[in-house]
Amino acid sequence: MAIARAVNTGGLSLVMSFLGVYIVEERGYPAWVYGLIALGVNLGQSGANAWAGDLSDRIGRRPLITGSLTIRAFVIAALGVQVLLHAPLWSLALNMLASSALRGCFEPVAYALVADVASPEDRIAAFGLQRMGTNVGWAFGPAVGGLLALVIPYGAVFFVAGAGLLIAAQLTRRVVDPRPTAARPGGGGDSLRAAIAAGFADPVMRALLAGTFLASLLQTQMFSSFAIFMSDGVGLSKTEVGLLYTVNGATVLLLQIPALGMIRKLGIRVTLVLAPLCGALGFFLVGQSVGILTGAIAILVITLGEIVFDPSHQTAIAEIADPTRRGRAYGVVGMAQLIGVACGPLFGGVLLDNLASHTAIWATIAVIGVAQAGVFALFIRARQR
Repeated sequence: MAIARAVNTGGLSLVMSFLGVYIVEERGYPAWVYGLIALGVNLGQSGANAWAGDLSDRIGRRPLITGSLTIRAFVIAALGVQVLLHAPLWSLALNMLASSALRGCFEPVAYALVADVASPEDRIAAFGLQRMGTNVGWAFGPAVGGLLALVIPYGAVFFVAGAGLLIAAQLTRRVVDPRPTAARPGGGGDSLRAAIAAGFADPVMRALLAGTFLASLLQTQMFSSFAIFMSDGVGLSKTEVGLLYTVNGATVLLLQIPALGMIRKLGIRVTLVLAPLCGALGFFLVGQSVGILTGAIAILVITLGEIVFDPSHQTAIAEIADPTRRGRAYGVVGMAQLIGVACGPLFGGVLLDNLASHTAIWATIAVIGVAQAGVFALFIRARQR
């Protein structure tokens, strides 16, 4: 699964890192318009997350994992054709919605599968390995995408991304679902509504959902507002922006294993609070960036927070979830995460359009990390009770 994530992320990051730049700079739309589109498509994905996670408890993990990757490959290729033809923005938005919904059929199900096969004492390491797989893709994807954009049209790069998704789908065909069919709970037509209601009825889960929303609202800025700001505000080229994302991926590969040792030593009760504060500092430093070097320092600090937070967060979900409904738990948390992702570009776009001060923009974003740390402190207290 980690290898499949590396191939999948590497292919998609070739193009998705620059989609906001394409819409805002090349097509001439305001940043808030791209933010509004991202809001809609990610709200669609949030519903798909909750639905797919619950469905995987009933039909198994692999059909959804492999099927969603295969179909999404063709959707991404079609999006490339639209970019080449400079299709109307509404048609791009519809295809982005389809792509996001298919991602929602992959992410929570894949994490639930990892939680199924990893023993409790190995889950931090297992989720760290998934994070490393994802960041192998981020280590080379944006940089290669920026280089490819110099020699071929941006829309043609989507075909390379689609090929990566097909390869990832083939890799997941080797995955064996560990859950016997007889152990899978049944479900009715209202399973999506029941999954959401059950999540919000639990005070521990409510705190986890709130913290997850803030975490994704913050992290999304690195893949939306950060690229636009570095390109339009600081004046970096696409290739230079791609290299900054390579710093993110390389840092994960170098430091994720030491970070896992730190998580084990401190415990997730500490790291769930400490990591967001580190991320907040990194986003504040983005506002002080004047070139590629200072931008690299900022993204390094942000990444240090991520490599500690993400395995801690996924482990916390596995620990509080009902083992027979683990897919449902990851699906509902994924829904909250995608609501944050949906709001992220719009939130960042409004700040970019309306605040002249670079420091004011990124200090406002950094406050989200401080609030995230506070909410996870409440989650830990509620869990202890």
